[in-house]
Amino acid sequence: MGDHSEVSSAPITPRPMTPRLGTPPISAPITPRPMTPRLMTPPISAPPSQFHSPSLSRSPLLISVGGDQVEPAGKTPKTSKTSTPRTSRTPNFRTPIIRTPRFITPLGSPIRKALRFTKLDPQDAWLPITESRNGNAYYAAFHTLSSGIIGIQALVLPVAFTVLGWTWGTICLTAAFIWQLYTLYLLVHLHESPETGMRFSRYLQLFNATFGEKMGNIFAIFPIMYLSGGTCVALIIMGGSTMKQFYLTVCGGAACSPNPPTTAEWYLIFTCAAVVLSQLPNLNSIAGVSLIGAITAVTYCTMIWVVSVAEGRLSGVSYNPVSSSSEIGRIFDVLNALGIIAFAFRGHNLILEIQATMPSDEKHPSHVPMWKGVKFSYTIIALCLYPLTIGGYWAYGQLIPSDGGVLAALFQYHARDTSQVILGLTSLFVIINAVSSFQIYGMPTFDDIESKYTMRKKKPCPRWLRALIRALFGFGCYLMAVALPFVSKLTGLLGGFALPITLAYPCFLWLKTKKPKMYSPSWFINWGLGTSGMGLSVIVIVASIYVLIDTGIHVSFFNPYCREEEEMGEVMVDEYPLVQVVTTVPSPIQEVVPKPQEDWLPVSDSRKEVPSPQEGWLPITQSRKGGAFTSAFHLLSSGIGIQALLLPVAFSKLGWFWGIACLLLAFAWQLYTKWLLVQLHEPGPGTRYSRYLQLSVVAFGPKLGKLLALFPVMYLSGGTCVMLINYGGSSMKLLFRTLCGDSSCIANRLTGAEWFMVFTCLAIIVAQLPNLNSMSGVSLLGTATAISYCTFLWILSITKGRPAGVSYSPPEAESRTARIGDVLTAIGMIALAFRGHNVVLEIQGTMPSNPKHPSQEPMWRGVIVSCSIITACLFPLAIAGYWAYGNRIPANGGLLSAFSEFHGQNTKKLVMRMIYLLIVVNSLCSYQIYAMPVFDNLEFRYISKKNKPCSRWVRAAIRVFFGGLTTFIAVAVSFLGSLGPLIGGIALPLTLAYPCFMWIAIKKPRRYGAMWYLNLGLGYSGIILSVLLVAAAVWKIVDKGIDARFFNTHLSPLLKPPQS
Repeated sequence: MGDHSEVSSAPITPRPMTPRLGTPPISAPITPRPMTPRLMTPPISAPPSQFHSPSLSRSPLLISVGGDQVEPAGKTPKTSKTSTPRTSRTPNFRTPIIRTPRFITPLGSPIRKALRFTKLDPQDAWLPITESRNGNAYYAAFHTLSSGIIGIQALVLPVAFTVLGWTWGTICLTAAFIWQLYTLYLLVHLHESPETGMRFSRYLQLFNATFGEKMGNIFAIFPIMYLSGGTCVALIIMGGSTMKQFYLTVCGGAACSPNPPTTAEWYLIFTCAAVVLSQLPNLNSIAGVSLIGAITAVTYCTMIWVVSVAEGRLSGVSYNPVSSSSEIGRIFDVLNALGIIAFAFRGHNLILEIQATMPSDEKHPSHVPMWKGVKFSYTIIALCLYPLTIGGYWAYGQLIPSDGGVLAALFQYHARDTSQVILGLTSLFVIINAVSSFQIYGMPTFDDIESKYTMRKKKPCPRWLRALIRALFGFGCYLMAVALPFVSKLTGLLGGFALPITLAYPCFLWLKTKKPKMYSPSWFINWGLGTSGMGLSVIVIVASIYVLIDTGIHVSFFNPYCREEEEMGEVMVDEYPLVQVVTTVPSPIQEVVPKPQEDWLPVSDSRKEVPSPQEGWLPITQSRKGGAFTSAFHLLSSGIGIQALLLPVAFSKLGWFWGIACLLLAFAWQLYTKWLLVQLHEPGPGTRYSRYLQLSVVAFGPKLGKLLALFPVMYLSGGTCVMLINYGGSSMKLLFRTLCGDSSCIANRLTGAEWFMVFTCLAIIVAQLPNLNSMSGVSLLGTATAISYCTFLWILSITKGRPAGVSYSPPEAESRTARIGDVLTAIGMIALAFRGHNVVLEIQGTMPSNPKHPSQEPMWRGVIVSCSIITACLFPLAIAGYWAYGNRIPANGGLLSAFSEFHGQNTKKLVMRMIYLLIVVNSLCSYQIYAMPVFDNLEFRYISKKNKPCSRWVRAAIRVFFGGLTTFIAVAVSFLGSLGPLIGGIALPLTLAYPCFMWIAIKKPRRYGAMWYLNLGLGYSGIILSVLLVAAAVWKIVDKGIDARFFNTHLSPLLKPPQS
């Protein structure tokens, strides 16, 4: 049989055989023939766990027909016109069809050849990369973030700007970002072949299958192994050095042990931690580790640039590009800068491995969820990378260390005037990120070593052997890190060899595999990018060799050393790998998107649903293409806001212990009620409640439901929009005041009401987006800005240090009643900080759902992601704010007011402008999601009467009317914020109580069962807490009074300008 025969999935009916000269016998499973059949290649067997493995599950029944000729499935084999006629097939009714079991796959030589190329074998289920295929879009995003651009190599990007300058630096960074994102797209779509059903689960497999094993061994194996093992060596150097730095920061130098561990011993400590963590069995099992790595990378990068910008520019900073003494030196400086930017984008060598952890079939290929994960992760990467680069270059300019980046600059210039807490946290996050990244970069090597064992022994690695392999790899990397500590000096040279993995090879793989039409746009793009990537690789290698020859390199074996040890007790910064070539890999996520089913609306107390065609006309349910990511964006935009800045005030009244306890309790309570609402959205097949008021009417009846829920729901929508106008307009006024400075500026002559109007006009323009699902991008922007200004404030508050006279003792009240009122007010602040329950059902209403794939699953994933980020934002905000200001924090202001009062004068105006700008943008974005239930309700009134959807001008008029009305209320009742505790107490059951009672009314749990007791207890507790908060708010208004001035706009107490 020839090497290029094709395969067919058609079972062949047994028949007698007439021998023919020159024609080999047919190797199909048939009944005995007159002539002796040729021995057939034995089928590839597989262990039981692989019978339905995704690696093989899409393979057809492969049967070779007629020598070198292959017949497609379902067709009768053709005979050559010149060949001797053969005996016809036996009729099907005489001989039954022999169906080959799916897992026994007789393979023709071309498939055998492809298997040899791709190493697609039944041992796939034994190897750590493909052992588990239960991955999803979240796991893909986590892995991509952990293995991607965000990391220590991103900290040297400002160094490239010192050579390229502002314009060319930004252009080159953007071009590199788009280029590598495009090659990621190519790899994601090359993971599986639609023609053969094969999955290429490793980069080297795909390269070998496309260009052959010989070419793969020459061009791909070294870069891939370097990007795996070499990166792990670099991570040990970086992590161990940072451990030493963290130790010196925490113990304060003088208090340290007289015999601290040496650098090599710190490397060993880091390696031991990495080896212990590497015992997780497979790539899919380290998703949580990758999530931690991604969070810590984003956090320390953000902390570094925020602190650098907050401390201001150094004296003598210049932004003129560095000029070399010779023209050739200038050229190589530019090439080195381009190399730094190109090497910052890493992780492509892991993309196919990440995608291999996902399930896939013909209906739901893995590239769909994988690309979703890539897009989400790269949105976060862009939001992290650009501020880091631009902020770092703005702060240090040409003074940034050429071989250290922003982190080295931070310790070199601000180690004395920056809080040790910030420096310690930065070092700690770098260590955690390095340990986490070690796992995903070590996985391809673990997989390759284990494949050697399983191929020989035909059985999976036992646990002890797997642990031994990973320990040997870890300590082998440690040996390299100690023996060759100068390896980071060679990263430019070695990275030049690895650069094509990211920028060139994917383009050539696409051309060879997909074969686009010659001279088509795809053909030109991939040829152009591929050759450009190879050219850039060669140029970078030449530039690196020139730099090594020109400057030399200090080589010392088995002598790990510090690059610099600053005097005067400054923190030591060890040798970091400055130019790491690691490509970025998106991870595949299988997310089934069902078609939206017909919606139902409750219209009477009978709780029967009547199909309503109007659902497709209303803004909440008009588009049902949402997913877990969009739900997370909406929840974050509606969950984090200006009210979170009051949390330190609550701590000042409760103290450390009770403040943290109440915050934890409130978080757990509201998370549970969110879970109830998510489950109640679809209590049964064919039933969806896409609005909170709708669910309340079904649970409690039309009268009681409206009585209990209508006012709180409308207040939390319209009332929140009024407050957002107040905050947004006030922030705009402060922003322009800091921008103009001069009292003659026209912006300073605008009144508060006019600023409210300016804000509302912007909000109305954005509100013209047609439906809730179309606002996911707006919600993402609102999320990013809310997290940013909250993080800014608590980091800057810690950095600036505590003001004199700070105490953590709760303030003494005038009477016991006043003390009780203060405690209840503090509890109310904490409870009201967790907002957004009134839009949970509306957000879930934007998702598709059917009986097989209900919307609860993606919605709950979105809730988990959003609540995790909210926790990571609110807890540091509350604790750090209270630590920084204690009981000196303004009772009516919060963290922003305290920062302005104590640090406004010694903080750069740029920082204050940025904070005010972020508050304005966040208020605009939050306005949209809180106004959407009101828009929906008003449009429902119209279509109920007209029985037709709102025209564009009617929809625009409704939204303009609502914006004008909320602006009028904000101007007329500018003291509405003072009534927040009172009205918030009335609305509190919407969050903590009503969901519990709704669960009992609709789900009807067994009486006196655990769920019955739990929901009844939480429901009544929420009602009691609401009553107490309302009583405390009324008592405070009666006791202290309230400054009620109509049509007299003034700044919100949360937003005070810096005090002179």
